[in-house]
Amino acid sequence: MNSRQRILAAGLFVVAWGTNVSTPLILRYQDRLNLSDLGAVGIFTIYVGGILFSLLFAGRLSDRFGRRPLVLPFTAASGIASIILIYGRNSLLPLFVGRLLLGAVSGAVLSVGTAWLTELSSTPLDERGRVSLATLTTLVIYIGFGVGPISSAVYDKFGPSPLVVPFLVHAAATAAVLVAMWWLPETKAPEPGLSLRPQLGVPAHARSDFLTTVAPAAVWVFGFPSTAFALFPVILRDAVGGDNDVLVAGVTGSITALSVMLSRPLIQRAGSPRTALRLALWVGVGGYVLGTFAFVTDIWQIIPLAAVALGTASGTLLTAGLAITEAIADDSNRGALNATFYLGTYTGMTMPVVITLLARFWSINGGLILVTCVAAGVALMLQVRSIELEPA
Repeated sequence: MNSRQRILAAGLFVVAWGTNVSTPLILRYQDRLNLSDLGAVGIFTIYVGGILFSLLFAGRLSDRFGRRPLVLPFTAASGIASIILIYGRNSLLPLFVGRLLLGAVSGAVLSVGTAWLTELSSTPLDERGRVSLATLTTLVIYIGFGVGPISSAVYDKFGPSPLVVPFLVHAAATAAVLVAMWWLPETKAPEPGLSLRPQLGVPAHARSDFLTTVAPAAVWVFGFPSTAFALFPVILRDAVGGDNDVLVAGVTGSITALSVMLSRPLIQRAGSPRTALRLALWVGVGGYVLGTFAFVTDIWQIIPLAAVALGTASGTLLTAGLAITEAIADDSNRGALNATFYLGTYTGMTMPVVITLLARFWSINGGLILVTCVAAGVALMLQVRSIELEPA
């Protein structure tokens, strides 16, 4: 990365950090506001609504007006959302508003910022360069995801006002990085005639491949880790016992995010982004199996192992998906296509709610088993498709 890319990467980091400051504190909100398990999980997933809304328009807006008009104000909004969440400690409405705003911020900055990061490269990228940049981007984002939960969980354990101070720290960091980002150059010339109507941005020649390979895998980019972040700590809370529940939740979230570092050797072993997609799906299925076993047996100590598998799978899927997306994008659709890819990834954030709702009609066991089988089915489908596409 050059110096401009590193500054923008710092912006991506601070936004990713902000999305997870409140994640391990969900258990505190649950007690403080007397919420059910579904309500507690809802705090995490409400921001998916903001994500999906911003992703419908952010990419297209950035293709028309440029990257700066989207990334800079939405980065500032990340700090504002943290301030709103401070008021959410006593009321569910600002808590939901803050999480919803974080969703809009995350969707806009991570999708458009990824496109901007690519365009700030000093030379055109070949496949190796695309994979390398996608890997670094994934590391930056996931390290941000990992710093959020562990920092607030440790502070909850040892510091005063845990529902206030971590958010003030994040807001201050956001303001600092925004000053540095202000000097970044625009890389996308405005196109006044470009329609703002939401579009997928998928080129016609790649549409079938994108919809049958990249899109099904994209759902599990966050479908895997959101289960470790937001569901396992809630449903295994009684098994953990004592006053360590928030700390365990924070450690689990950080392990999940930081396990992205293991995705690099997996991608290198795979040899290509498409092979990496298939391998990652099977690793994620293994993580689901471990998590389900932990719940059935009440052996919560297994959860960190599940978190490693789910985080590794997630990071590999994101890196491979970004590399494939960049390979088929051009200057006129890069923002929209990145947003479309992230639209698929963030849909997976609803997985904890999906499993919790399934539990109301069946059981948590049944919901986990069903979702694991669906993930295995997608992995098998991509495996079969790769065999069909191999030359005779």
